[in-house]
Amino acid sequence: MKKNLARTIDEIALSAGVSKATVSRVVNGSAPVALDTRKKVEAIMKANNYRPNLSARSLAGGGSGMIALVLDESTEEFFMNAFWKSVVQGFVEVCTSEGFYPILLFHSEKSSDRDLIATLMQGQLNSIAIFGWHRDINVLEKYMPENSKIVFGGKQGESKRFTYVGVDNIQGGALATEHLINQGCRDILIITGDLSVVSARERLTGYQRTLKKHGIAADKNKILLGDYTQVGAEKAIASFLETKEEFDGIFASNDIMAKAVVDYLTKRGVEVGKDYKIIGFDGSDIATKNTPTITSVAQPSRLLGESVAKQLINKDQISNVQLSLEIIQGQST
Repeated sequence: MKKNLARTIDEIALSAGVSKATVSRVVNGSAPVALDTRKKVEAIMKANNYRPNLSARSLAGGGSGMIALVLDESTEEFFMNAFWKSVVQGFVEVCTSEGFYPILLFHSEKSSDRDLIATLMQGQLNSIAIFGWHRDINVLEKYMPENSKIVFGGKQGESKRFTYVGVDNIQGGALATEHLINQGCRDILIITGDLSVVSARERLTGYQRTLKKHGIAADKNKILLGDYTQVGAEKAIASFLETKEEFDGIFASNDIMAKAVVDYLTKRGVEVGKDYKIIGFDGSDIATKNTPTITSVAQPSRLLGESVAKQLINKDQISNVQLSLEIIQGQST
């Protein structure tokens, strides 16, 4: 083989008889590769004097060839929620397969938006994915450099500068409520997410519109304020049960809260799916692997991560992307 014959990751992959993703894993050390395969790829790279093209990668990922994934959630929420695991897996897979380095940043409640912006700028991170954003998008629009490319995982209001990949949460709230009504429920509770987040407000809107569509009076006492956490859902349902008000169905605005409610009621002798019907949102393993299994409005979490990464890597003009929803039937309804 001649020196410098294979100069791109595609050519290295072709010469080694492996995928581009495998070459990227060898280069980045981002995931395990079989020893024989690694040695073969390394030998071909050495024979061809191959070096990763950082300048090409910097077109999308900043001067270092890195792409930032900012998660505006607590580390507890991240590690407990299978939804985020799936999102990050999809995101990382696409980034590494294209030769980029994904960097995960947690934006804690104690840090300001300006702190985040300063960190991104200092790290020359111009391509940024943001998930779970709880804050004012206008801060980013005002202070992020003009060459910044930001794609949100989920709609975060109407932005003039940045795009998003996500689902129609109003439709999702409507699907969940419609499903409970079709199962014979008329007194339906909703446990909302954190209402500072667009997705939580939109799922609540879908719930309210669907009740009205079916001529069911909306009862403000049946809107229980949650925050997308297990603890928040348990407090909400425990407080409501003390009122002794009647209900026959619950729409929990994510699967973590749905599981918390199912477990709470089950421990108190309730037969979930018969006495009360419960539906969650996300379609995560939390719902599908629970006992009993939990019906959920499923959004394609891995595809969400993949699509956001592809938007950031795309050098052409990008636009908003809306993903589809479906109901995964479980024993809870």
